[in-house]
Amino acid sequence: MIRTLDADLLEAWDALALATGAPVFARPGWLRAWATAFGRLDDLRALTVHRGGELVAVLPVVGGRAAVRTPVNSETAMIVPVVADGDAAAELAQLLLARRAGVVDLDAVLADDPLTTQVRRTRNPVHATVRCRSPYVDTSGEVDAYLATLSKSRRKEVRRRERRLEEMGELTFEMDHGTGDDLGARLEEGFRLEAREWKLAAGSAIVSSPARVAFYTAGARWAAEQGVLRLAALRVDGHAFASGYCLEQSGTLHFLKLGMDDAYAKYGPGLMINLRMIEHAFARSDLDTFDMLGEFEPYKADLTGTVREQHRLRVYPTPVVGGVQRAATAAAGDLRRAVVARLSAPTRERLLAIKNRLQR
Repeated sequence: MIRTLDADLLEAWDALALATGAPVFARPGWLRAWATAFGRLDDLRALTVHRGGELVAVLPVVGGRAAVRTPVNSETAMIVPVVADGDAAAELAQLLLARRAGVVDLDAVLADDPLTTQVRRTRNPVHATVRCRSPYVDTSGEVDAYLATLSKSRRKEVRRRERRLEEMGELTFEMDHGTGDDLGARLEEGFRLEAREWKLAAGSAIVSSPARVAFYTAGARWAAEQGVLRLAALRVDGHAFASGYCLEQSGTLHFLKLGMDDAYAKYGPGLMINLRMIEHAFARSDLDTFDMLGEFEPYKADLTGTVREQHRLRVYPTPVVGGVQRAATAAAGDLRRAVVARLSAPTRERLLAIKNRLQR
């Protein structure tokens, strides 16, 4: 059943997410911060499965009797259905696919998620695309063994850059839980570092959008209350030149937003703060994964070769109509990718800036 988010459901949902070790992004508090900031709170619903009166599966959705989709925009890290077990995932998929009045649009779901696997088995036409390939590091072993997998030249270069920074002053790394009175100041510092010149030009910086500022501020305050917020910083004599907005839960440190001072670009602050957080995760016995999120960018490829795919699945209501819709969607996607590939980088940035302004 699709339900509105009353207090009883929110409590049961959060309890199920914690009990099953779901990622922090599956918790309703984080999703409500997103929905409130982007004006979607009234649209946010939950598709639920109960067994013996107990909640055993929940999927956040928006939409109504026709199309149903997951609540996704450019600031969505991932969508994770919360399920108690495999049977609950199968029941959730059956309930979802029984809604034959329109398209089911599952975006930002993990390729190996139990619900994703179940949905792929439907006889209805399904159009699947890769949303992103997010890199991660398994931090359950020994840090020295991991560092040995990095290229020798890369390790030497990082050490050389650290020595040059230490010549400028005391080089420190910190991981703050956001529980002090200075949370607002720490967030402003991170937002300032994240607002690099090219991101401001493209309109993709957090501060370029009041909705983004509201989301990451409300999300941080909720996360701090729940004990899952982590704000990382690299400093020289107290001056922050790299920052990380992170969430930690269920053995995983998720790295959402990177900030850096471009005046320090020659020192590789992005690579440096990632390495410090990876070493931090290895040093913690309760952390087994460092999740970089986002796309598999070149600097991330220097640190790991393992990725998790996020998919977008569109399930169409009938084989005949759905087949036509699926073919049209695939053709449009191929055409769009071909056009974008032929554009110059400045043109793509200008188009992105226009898109972001329209979204605001």
